[in-house]
Amino acid sequence: MKKILILMLALATITLFINRIYAMGILQGEADYIPMPKTNIGLTAIDQLGVRTTVEHGSVEGKDYISGYSGMILNVIPFINIKSINFTSTSIDTAKLSPVILDKLDNNPLIAIIHLKDAGVITLTVNGSSMCYGKTPFGYVRVKLSSLDVIEGIKQLKKDASR
Repeated sequence: MKKILILMLALATITLFINRIYAMGILQGEADYIPMPKTNIGLTAIDQLGVRTTVEHGSVEGKDYISGYSGMILNVIPFINIKSINFTSTSIDTAKLSPVILDKLDNNPLIAIIHLKDAGVITLTVNGSSMCYGKTPFGYVRVKLSSLDVIEGIKQLKKDASR
């Protein structure tokens, strides 16, 4: 009985230790993997330093859409309907955000000004901690939305048979 108790305690300790390592960002997961969205989206991401990166299989959290809140309403907008997205965190009044919404945004709200292909514009509050993924000729990329300034040149590409 003591051996089982000691084994359970050891497993619990190891599990907590590994979870803390992931939470601190020491282990980032596979660097040679990106989630593949249903639709192959090509886009150009421009970070806050002005570095432009053009990718295939562009996604946010592995999805071929971006989602965010307009008030309490969750909006989901497919990339194929989007011309470009501008990001800003300067005009966010977190006191006006619902605590529930703020929690769903990992306490990292980011304003996304979405320019639609039909010339409309919608402003959403998105999770700045969400990851944007893509594939380039030289490898895979990922970046937090909060590190981006603009996503532009969004277009649907043909299926990639190499993956």
